[in-house]
Amino acid sequence: MLHERITDETPLVVDLDRTLISGDVAMEACVTEAKRGFGALLVLLWTMIRGRARLKTLLARRAPVDPASLTYRPEVLELIAHARRQRRRVVLASAAHWRNARRVAAHLGLFDEVIASGARRNAKGGAKLTAIRASLGNQPFDYVGDCGADRRIWREARVAYTVEAATGVHHEERLAPARSRLRALVKAARPHQWAKNALVFVPLASSGLLANPHAIGQSLLAFAAMSLIASSVYLLNDLLDIESDRQHAKKRHRPLASGALPIPHALVACVAFAGAGLALAWQLGLPSFSAMATYFALTLAYSMRLKAAMIADVLTLACLYTIRIIAGAAAIAVPVSSWLLLFSVFFFLSLGYLKRYVELRSSAREPDELLSGRGYTRSDTEIVAISGLAAGMVSILVMVLFAEAMGKTGAYATPQLLWLLPLPLLYWLNRIWMMGRRGQVDSDPVAFAITDAKSIAVGASLGGILVVAKFAAIGHWLPQLGIA
Repeated sequence: MLHERITDETPLVVDLDRTLISGDVAMEACVTEAKRGFGALLVLLWTMIRGRARLKTLLARRAPVDPASLTYRPEVLELIAHARRQRRRVVLASAAHWRNARRVAAHLGLFDEVIASGARRNAKGGAKLTAIRASLGNQPFDYVGDCGADRRIWREARVAYTVEAATGVHHEERLAPARSRLRALVKAARPHQWAKNALVFVPLASSGLLANPHAIGQSLLAFAAMSLIASSVYLLNDLLDIESDRQHAKKRHRPLASGALPIPHALVACVAFAGAGLALAWQLGLPSFSAMATYFALTLAYSMRLKAAMIADVLTLACLYTIRIIAGAAAIAVPVSSWLLLFSVFFFLSLGYLKRYVELRSSAREPDELLSGRGYTRSDTEIVAISGLAAGMVSILVMVLFAEAMGKTGAYATPQLLWLLPLPLLYWLNRIWMMGRRGQVDSDPVAFAITDAKSIAVGASLGGILVVAKFAAIGHWLPQLGIA
């Protein structure tokens, strides 16, 4: 077969960050380095003050990029492959440090030359254009970029290829449409997970204040504050888990892991959500603010360290759910039942173990190899299941003891009905664990329960039993039904 005659010898120059890859090498390295501890964070801040070039040099040495873990844009790779078929010169020109840029180039094997930053030069904008001209001379070139810093280079290029951002020049060719940052931010904030914060309404329902407008308003405010704080932590958690999320079959599509949401945008939103949530909590009074501040601090500890600690991670998850109930009680200034707190701890401990069980069951790692970012191996699967089922049974026992104790207080019109509560709960816990064993439950059992029709029916039946037992005086009918 005769080779097609090549007439286009114009070099193709390609940017790295958010162009060839969806992420930003330096920003992700900053996150990796900051996770090492407070001392590493101080070193980062001091080096940043001394200049971006020095910062990138430090990061390239202490947190080198793993090219195999990056998310590459297929449309850019296709353009590079087409240029190489035409035997054109392909140059990787990046503001990233030369150590990282060369790692990427060596991994792909598609570039003839690498232009990048060093210890004294940050190859961005005009500095990058100067370096390109020094390498190519006055020869025309095509350039692939992604942001406003590339506009000067786009103006000099023969064809201005762009990924998402507009070039502002007439010879633009768009490789990928712009993605909505707002949509990506909303997805990363996970508003569907706010349903978990409905636990703040439990004290409102159990205290008999459902018809009190002030109490309802305070509970709604607590729900909003808790949701904002939770979204802040979700963003931070995704920031810290970028590398491990990219190796996960489903989590790699999250906005930060996929590159749809830039790290700076996520950091700003994280701080804004946390500040707004704590400000709302302050309006509820010191007790509620203290509970939500504790929730925030504990979630930070979980994201930074505890989620990788065996046993401590699921205990933390159980405490976080319980704190939601405490915050809801503090918001309306009512005491929270010790029975409710005990039930919440063991019930959500069971679901925390189920979450880990599902992750272990779906893992493809070796039996003695730790899950990414977790403190468990696949060989722990059975003991995790046993511990989770045991915690669930203890929560049912607490429910039984609650029914016994409430029957002697006179707080319920028909306390005998409280003995019905363990039945739907026993059904639900056994069902969800069996479904988890069959692979029918996602990694978050609480999120599953919110959308599962049978789970919703069980929740409604539990609520119905409580309401009837509290307000309906039908005890005199029960002996006729054979119930003492």
